[in-house]
Amino acid sequence: MRRIAQILILLILAILIIPIFLPKKITATAEKEISKPVEVVFEEFTNLNEYSKWNPWTSQDSLAKFEISMPYRGEGAGFKWSTENLEGDMIISKANPNSKIQYELTGFELGGNSIMTAEFQPQNENKTKVKWQIESEEMGYFNRYFVYFKSKSLSEKLMEGLNNLESFLKDIVLTEAQAGDLKAGEIRIEKFEGLKLITVQNDTSLESDEMTTATEESFGLLFSYLTDYLKVPQSQIGYPVSYYTLVDSIGNRAKFRCGYPITESVQTGEGMELMSLPATETLVALHKGSYKSLHLTMGKMKNYASQNKLNLATNYWEEYLNDPEVIKNENELLTKIYIPIKK
Repeated sequence: MRRIAQILILLILAILIIPIFLPKKITATAEKEISKPVEVVFEEFTNLNEYSKWNPWTSQDSLAKFEISMPYRGEGAGFKWSTENLEGDMIISKANPNSKIQYELTGFELGGNSIMTAEFQPQNENKTKVKWQIESEEMGYFNRYFVYFKSKSLSEKLMEGLNNLESFLKDIVLTEAQAGDLKAGEIRIEKFEGLKLITVQNDTSLESDEMTTATEESFGLLFSYLTDYLKVPQSQIGYPVSYYTLVDSIGNRAKFRCGYPITESVQTGEGMELMSLPATETLVALHKGSYKSLHLTMGKMKNYASQNKLNLATNYWEEYLNDPEVIKNENELLTKIYIPIKK
C-alpha cells in the first residue's frame, strides 16, 4: 500500500513538473517546393477564392461551410469556415507581394488568437519554396500537454494543404494575376476573370484612319465623361479596351465597342452603354509596336490555336497598356490581345 502511495506521489509530481519542459506555444510548420512561379503560388495564398479550393480544412469536406469577406484578396481579406467538429476565422493582416503573407487567426482549436504566415522563396523561374507556419499565443501551464500533441498534428495538416496545392496547380489555367507579366510576342492561355465596361459602339469600314479616328473619339468622350462629369479620379480608371464583334474583310466593315473598366454600375451618358465581359478561358498575347501591325500578332495567335487544337471565338478584345500621347515612339506601344477559347 505504501509502495502504491509512493508511485501516486511520483506521478502527481511528474504531472506538475513536466509542463516546465514542454513548449509554451503551439508551433506548426510545413515546407514544400512547388513547381510553379512565385507569382502563381503567392496568388493562391492571397486570393481567398483560390485558397478555398485547396486548403486542408474545408476543400475535402463537402459539408464544410465558408464565407469570404470583401476584398477577397490582399490585406483585409477574410475567410470564415466551419465543419462538423472545427471552425476558424482568419484575416490577411500583411501581404508583401511574392514574399510573405501574415494572417490573424481565431479558432482552429488553438486557444485564442494566433498568427499564420506563408513565406515564398523563388528557386528559379518555375519553382517556389513555401514555408507555411502557425504559432499560437502562450498556453496555460497544464495546457502544454495539449501543445505537444497539437503541434505535430497541425504540422501534418499544413503539409496536407501544400500537397493539395501542388495537385491543384498541376493542370490549372492561370488567372491574369497568377500569370504575371507577359513578354512581348509571348502567347499563352489565361483564365480571364471578367470585366465591367462603360462603352461606346462603333461601326466603321476597315480603313485604318477611320477606325483610329472612331477609337480616339470614343475614348476621349468616355474619359471626359468619367473624369469631368462623374468626377472619377484618373487613378481609378483602368486601361482602355476595344471589344470587336465583327471584322468583315469581304464587306470591309468592323463593329466594335470602345470602353473603360468600371468597378460598379454608373449612370451612362448619351450614346453610352454598360457591358460585361464574362469570365472565360482566353488565348492571350502581348503585342509590342504599332497598332497597324496588330494583325500580325493575331495571325500568330490563330496559328498557335491551330497547332494546339484550340477552338477560338470570333469576338476578341484589345487592352491598351500605354498611351500613344505619352509614348511617342510607336514601336514601344503595348497592347494585350484576348481571344476567348470555345469549349
